[in-house]
Amino acid sequence: MIKLFRKNRQNSLGEGKIGKYLKYAIGEIILVVLGILIALYLNDRNSKRAEEKAAISVYENIKQQVVNDMTTLNHCTTQNKELIEKYWYASNIIEQNDREKIDTLGKIVFELSKYSDFNRSSTIYQNLLNSGESKLLKNTAILEQIQKLEEAYILVNRTEEIHFEIISFFGPDIFKSIKFYDLSTRDSDKLFGIDFQNYFMSAISISSDKEYAYQLTIDQIELLIELLDEELNH
Repeated sequence: MIKLFRKNRQNSLGEGKIGKYLKYAIGEIILVVLGILIALYLNDRNSKRAEEKAAISVYENIKQQVVNDMTTLNHCTTQNKELIEKYWYASNIIEQNDREKIDTLGKIVFELSKYSDFNRSSTIYQNLLNSGESKLLKNTAILEQIQKLEEAYILVNRTEEIHFEIISFFGPDIFKSIKFYDLSTRDSDKLFGIDFQNYFMSAISISSDKEYAYQLTIDQIELLIELLDEELNH
């Protein structure tokens, strides 16, 4: 089309038809401008499509990570609840001074050295900032929810650290009171004393705090997944 306008323009100039020459010249300019605008539009559309695909990939990666974390948290929650039940049972044995259950008590005393451990520090938001991927995510609600989730991760890690510190405190008494080879008791009077009952109550307290932290984090993950699914299915 441009070649046709150019040829007609040249012919008009050769024939001395200035009016037609200007008309063809203007037409040629308009076609060039339209071509540039179309090229810019297509380039912009392609860039937006590329950004949208990249954003989808980021959303999918985030979802996969938090889904995996939620699976681990559910496992930790189950383990933590089982330990709480055992600790209460052992505390009641001590309270009732039920010496016939000394073997059961000894086995649960050994369980005092165990604890659920999520041990995951989320850096999703910081990684998004460092990589520049945060600029691809136009849904600010998702970014805000990621920040809330990371605060929940901090709470989980802190409660787990406290639990470990508590275990470290009464760990020496566990080693002195239980024979790990067969979990038989060495000092029944000590096991039925106030110290071990307090150990169990301390373990119950921190484990209950962990249960709250786990559930809070799971709730935050579910909210984030809901937002991600809305974006991915949009």
